[in-house]
Amino acid sequence: MSVSAYRLSARAAEAEARWSAPSAGLGHNGGPVLNATDSVPVIAGDADMMEWFGSGQRVAGVNVTPETAMRSSAVWRCVTLISGTNMSAPLGVYERLPGNGRRYVEDHDFNRFLQIEPNEEMSGPEMIELASMAILLRGNGYALMRQSRNGRMTSMDYYHPARVMPFRSADRSVWYRFTNDDGSTEDHHSSYVIHFRGPGRDANGIQALGPISQHAQAIGINLATREYTSGQFERGLMTGDYFQFPAGQTISKDQRAAFKAYLLKRAQGVANAHNPLLLENGGEWKRVAVTAKDAQLLELLQYSVVDVARIFGTPPHMIGETSAATSWGTGIEQMTMGFRLYTVMPHLRRFAKELSRKLFPVVGAKVPKLFIDFDPDALDVGDLKSQGDYFGKALGGNQIPGWMSQDEVRRKKNLQPLNTEESRKVYFPVPGAVAVPGGAADDVDEDPEGDPAPAPAEKDENDDA
Repeated sequence: MSVSAYRLSARAAEAEARWSAPSAGLGHNGGPVLNATDSVPVIAGDADMMEWFGSGQRVAGVNVTPETAMRSSAVWRCVTLISGTNMSAPLGVYERLPGNGRRYVEDHDFNRFLQIEPNEEMSGPEMIELASMAILLRGNGYALMRQSRNGRMTSMDYYHPARVMPFRSADRSVWYRFTNDDGSTEDHHSSYVIHFRGPGRDANGIQALGPISQHAQAIGINLATREYTSGQFERGLMTGDYFQFPAGQTISKDQRAAFKAYLLKRAQGVANAHNPLLLENGGEWKRVAVTAKDAQLLELLQYSVVDVARIFGTPPHMIGETSAATSWGTGIEQMTMGFRLYTVMPHLRRFAKELSRKLFPVVGAKVPKLFIDFDPDALDVGDLKSQGDYFGKALGGNQIPGWMSQDEVRRKKNLQPLNTEESRKVYFPVPGAVAVPGGAADDVDEDPEGDPAPAPAEKDENDDA
C-alpha cells in the first residue's frame, strides 16, 4: 500500500487502511474524513488564520506578519538568539537505566537524522534552528517522517508552517495537509508528523499560539517608530517645516504644483537637506521647533525594544539594549543563567518530548526504554577560572568524592581520552583515611612550619573584674 507518496510495510499498511480506508472514503469507525477546509473554520478577524493566509494584522499603520516582524532588529535578534542557542545543544538517543539513570546510545540509527542529516537539504542543527524560528514567529513547526518499503525511516523533511494545515477527521484524529513545491498536497496522520509547538493551544486544540499574532500591537509600534524615523531622513528632515506667504497674496493651483515640485527636487532626501531654497513673492520658510527628543521618539524606540525582548523572554542586554543595565559581572551572569533556565530550557523540553513520543511511541502502557534528549550542560560555558574550579570539584580528591572521571573531563574539553584504568575511575574517598591539611578540602589557613601562637597572658589578681 502506498500512502502520501511513499510505501508502507505490511503492518503499517494494515494500520493505515483501518484509519483512512481511502477506497470507501471512510475514516476510523466508518466515519467520513473531512478535508482541511471543512474541518478548520475560518473566523473573520481571527489572527492566526489571517497570518496563515499571509494577510497579517495592520497595527500602527504597518502590516505585521512574521516576515515583516523580522525586519525589526529587536525581533531578529531575539529569534536568532533563541534559535541559535537551541541548535547549539547536542541532541541524541538515550537509554533508560535502572535507578533513574541513562546512557547515551552512540550507535543508534536515529542519531544520523538528529545530528548529521535529517534530509538531503539540511543538517540536524539547522532543522532545530528552523523549527525554533517557526515556533518563535508562528507558534508551530513541522517535520514529516518518510519511510522505505520495510517501514524504516529514511528522512525527516522540514516543511514551512505556511505549507501545512492541521485538521481533524470525523473520529477526532489529527491529520496534516502538506503542500509541496509543485502545488500537490499530501495528507498524513499525526503519527508520521513531528509537530513542534510553542506555548498554549488555539481553539481547535491542535496548533499553538503564534507570538507575532498575539503581540502584533507591540511589534507594530516598534516597526512604525523606525519607519517614521527613517521617513524623516528620506524627506530631508523637513517634516516640521512650512512656508508662509504675505496676507492677501494669492497663489494659483499651478503655482502651488510648481512650488511643490521645486521643493521635492531641491530639498527631498538627506543629500539635499542643506541646499538653499530661493523663494519668491515674499514667501518665508519657517520651521516648527519640535525635535525627535521632544516627540519622545528615542524613548519610544527604547521602550519598544524592551517590550519585544519581554515577549520572547530575552534579557534586554543580550539583544544590545544596555541603557538600563546597571549591574555587570555577577548580575549579568545571573541574567544569562536565567535566560538559559527560563527561556531556552522550556523550548528544549518541548522539542525532546515531541521527538521521543513520535520516534519511540508508547505501546499500550509500556514506556519505551529509548528516548530523545538534549545535553543542556553543553551550554554551561564559563571563564577559565570558573571551569577550573568546577572540574576540580568534579574530579574530587583529598577524601572528597568526585562525580566525573579524567576521561569525562577531557571529553568536555574536546581532548582525547587517556583510556587507562585510572583515567576511567571516579574518585571515592579511601575508608579510614584522613584528609591532608592544606589540601583541597581544607579551608583553614595554617603555617605548619611557623612559630606556635603565644600563650595567653596570665591574669593579674589586682586587675579589675
